[in-house]
Amino acid sequence: MTRFILVTLALLCFPTMATIITTPAKPVIGINASEIAKRACYYQDQAYSDGAILQVGEHYMVCKAANDFETNGALKWVQLEARSAPEQQAPQGGKHYSVN
Repeated sequence: MTRFILVTLALLCFPTMATIITTPAKPVIGINASEIAKRACYYQDQAYSDGAILQVGEHYMVCKAANDFETNGALKWVQLEARSAPEQQAPQGGKHYSVN
């Protein structure tokens, strides 16, 4: 009978001896420092540098500075507007594009 009591007590004490693992209260944020200094415009998970021109459907986009007064600020896509070419300068009838 005493063996039964000892076995029962041992089984009841076993869950209380479990290891408790705690997580830190503040999450750790990892930053890739090599990516911070890169200035790029993104399209379909690909990075494009300043001055890159991209055709999306029938529209042309250029990667340029988001603010004209910043020399190393963020970049953004700007749509190029089509304008008709004067017939004297471009007899081939090609389209010309300019930045907004």
